[in-house]
Amino acid sequence: MSSRTIDQAGELRSSAIESLRALAALGVLESHLWGVAHRWGPAASATFFDRIVYGGGFGVYLFFALTGYLLYRPFARRDLAGGRAVRVSTYLRNRALRVLPLYYVTLVVFMIVVAHGGSPGQWWRFAFFLQNFFTSTVSTVDGPMWSLVVEVQFYVLLPVAALLIARLARGSAARAMGVLAGAGVLAELIRLATVTLRHDDSLRWHCSLPSTCVFFVGGMFVAVLEVTWAGRRPDWLRGVFASATAWLAASVVLWLVVFYDNSLDVLVVPASALLIGAVVLPLERTSVVDLLEWRPLASIGVVSYSIYLWHLPIILKIAARSWAPSNFLLLLLLFVPMILVISFLSYRLVEAPFLRLRGNWGERTVASPTALGTAAASVELPGDVELA
Repeated sequence: MSSRTIDQAGELRSSAIESLRALAALGVLESHLWGVAHRWGPAASATFFDRIVYGGGFGVYLFFALTGYLLYRPFARRDLAGGRAVRVSTYLRNRALRVLPLYYVTLVVFMIVVAHGGSPGQWWRFAFFLQNFFTSTVSTVDGPMWSLVVEVQFYVLLPVAALLIARLARGSAARAMGVLAGAGVLAELIRLATVTLRHDDSLRWHCSLPSTCVFFVGGMFVAVLEVTWAGRRPDWLRGVFASATAWLAASVVLWLVVFYDNSLDVLVVPASALLIGAVVLPLERTSVVDLLEWRPLASIGVVSYSIYLWHLPIILKIAARSWAPSNFLLLLLLFVPMILVISFLSYRLVEAPFLRLRGNWGERTVASPTALGTAAASVELPGDVELA
């Protein structure tokens, strides 16, 4: 196993991709700690620095982009590059094995501890991933679960969406990118109408697939680029535009703009695409990208799903105690190690046994690290990819 891959329940994954998961999960974690330290009030976003720290919560949209890239890639390879057929039944089975075990374990625990046993209405809505459709249950019990509802909807619809893209593209990557661009524009218009420009903050719309599907599109766009370039950088991509560091720098600038003005969150789409592209496309490799292959960070990415589902109810429960610290740095020192320990145990005891049951459903390749000279590496690995 090279430094560019890391084991996840017996399968090798791209270390850099897992590191992006880690950054997204840690961003959401520290954002919630920042909110607790400032009692979720205006002081949490009073200055630009405050908004940068609080902006870690946008990590959930990076998760969406990663899902779009990783899950659409086998479909794009099938439809645009003569790849082998995708077994949809195995794909859906793998998604269930990835998401459901930990989801139901945390649901039972938090329904008992946080919701004091819960009501019948809560149980059936959460059990069937319907909580986002009801005002009384959306973003309750375990707040981050709202995004799991969106992810599951995306999983189910992706094979149909991929087929539609294939029909419209007719084997042309350029047409496929045009279709995705059009879909992205439409999705952003829906988000503007239902979330960004609304004066009444409807949590149900905020936590819906129609208002968030735009964030999947950037990752899907990168999947088409990767399939089209086939590990070889186009001749027209030269100079600074071929540098992975330049792509990362452009991504950082866009993220900072979003932190400064949250109403410009559509910029998360190109920001995520640039970030993922810097890692997986055959660009000029730099030491900055090498940092994303740091094994401890990638290891955190492997358990990022556990981090995401366990952290918030635990933080809120303990932070409510009279002895709990209120200072942000003290909260970091208390909760980050605690959540990491819980997450590594959760991964080993709950996630890993089910992950080992997954089967191959598409091309047996892993997201390759950035360029290796003139071509990106291709590692023969199962094509299924996990949710953050």
